Amino acid sequence: MTITWANLRASAAPWLILPALIYISLYIGDVTYTAPSHYGVESGEMAAFAMAVIAPAAAGATAWEAGRHRLLGPIRTTSPRNPLVQLLRAVTPALILYLVLAVAALVFARNATGVWPGGAGWLAVAHLIVLPLGWTVIGWCAGRALPGSIAAPLVAIGCWAWLAMPHSFTNPSLRHLGGFIDGGSTVTDIRDPAVYLVPWGVVAGLAVAAWLLTSPHRRGLKAMIGAVTAAAALVTGYLAVSDWGYGAPTHPRTVAVSCTGQAPRVCVPPEYQPYAEQLRRDAMGPIDDLKAAGVPAPQELRITSASTPPKPGTWPLYWSLPALHEQASQERYEADLAESAVAGVAATAGVRDCRQPGSPAAAWAALVIGLDTQSIQQAMLPAEWTALQKVRQMPAADQADWFKQQATSQDHCNRVGT
Repeated sequence: MTITWANLRASAAPWLILPALIYISLYIGDVTYTAPSHYGVESGEMAAFAMAVIAPAAAGATAWEAGRHRLLGPIRTTSPRNPLVQLLRAVTPALILYLVLAVAALVFARNATGVWPGGAGWLAVAHLIVLPLGWTVIGWCAGRALPGSIAAPLVAIGCWAWLAMPHSFTNPSLRHLGGFIDGGSTVTDIRDPAVYLVPWGVVAGLAVAAWLLTSPHRRGLKAMIGAVTAAAALVTGYLAVSDWGYGAPTHPRTVAVSCTGQAPRVCVPPEYQPYAEQLRRDAMGPIDDLKAAGVPAPQELRITSASTPPKPGTWPLYWSLPALHEQASQERYEADLAESAVAGVAATAGVRDCRQPGSPAAAWAALVIGLDTQSIQQAMLPAEWTALQKVRQMPAADQADWFKQQATSQDHCNRVGT
């Protein structure tokens, strides 16, 4: 304990805690868009955003400690302690820094979402642990090869650049290798584990390569093996993510939904259960308006993954939590119900809707519900608006038939709107 306390007093790591905490709070605050979701997966993923601060801080601090340890020179070899024990004692200040920041990230995420991490959110927490540890190894290797005053800023800036800058590149695959994941899971879709495993493999390869490249023994052979290891990690990772595009891959979430009411029954993920009854009440008026216009009413409204086609008689329900410090927009909800009607009528006919918003059929449904005519007109092409006005002059039964034909034809999937 005496040695650990002496290490902390002589280390620069404690001085990084306060500025790093400020940056972490800003990062997590920047991705807090809605009211608390009480969604454990979001809590874990939100905490993992702090990795963009924690990994560079831990890597830089470790490089600085390695530089101080390097100044001991041959004295290091005279200690009776095991080299591994010496290493752990040397990096203790950096590990304490990392631990404090990781716990703070979890607390900040808990305050933003209302719950601690849960379910697949623990995989994101593991990401917050594994990736900075890999960069800690890289920082140590840089510090034992270079003076601490050079290694610390070099590794910290390099780590941050590797995590953040690929998101501005036109090549979308590079952003998936660093591990700073853009976007997150939703209540209907969960990130695939590969989103985490690929960056883990890459950083592990880079850490092994850094260790070999800075090894004092058999430098030529180890340098060659290290270079091959780094190249293999990068190439393998790139091949694994080459078809992901700009977004991280997801899969539908498997969870028991909460349902309320009948005809229509409203089914939502458990996190939205407190809102289910209000959603049903707010949907009754628009559904009655559409039913009066000849559109078959749904038996169920369900919030579900876009990759899961609705069953006949079920309309997909598009709704999310209101923005932070704001109230839910009834107009936005009714516009989404118009889109739901298109997808629901298509599902009744056995057609899977492409879920591209802004179709003429959805505009017709929005007008039937009573949304602002000028807003709808501004969102449409002039030719489409003119054609829609002609449809609105047809008999009610013919309008309903036109709507069903538009919904099932899916012509709007290739539409270019304003």
